[in-house]
Amino acid sequence: MLYMQIMSNGEYKSIEHRAVVNPEKERLSIAAFHNPKRCTQIGPLPDLVKTNKALYKTVSFQEFMKLKMSSKLDGKFMVKKLKL
Repeated sequence: MLYMQIMSNGEYKSIEHRAVVNPEKERLSIAAFHNPKRCTQIGPLPDLVKTNKALYKTVSFQEFMKLKMSSKLDGKFMVKKLKL
């Protein structure tokens, strides 16, 4: 979850999705979506920027999703786009 990297001010590193396919076995994927409300502000948590400066912009979750949907499939593009 990329927004967790932003909220943790870079402490939690979001990983890129990877899959290892085994031609011998079936694969089952389940998608689960847990998102905040659209008006929720996504940005570094205040307690984490008291001693260190914020590394990311604060945006609404709706703005975050618009940016995500308009971005190319480039793993860390979103992180670079929201960096200060």
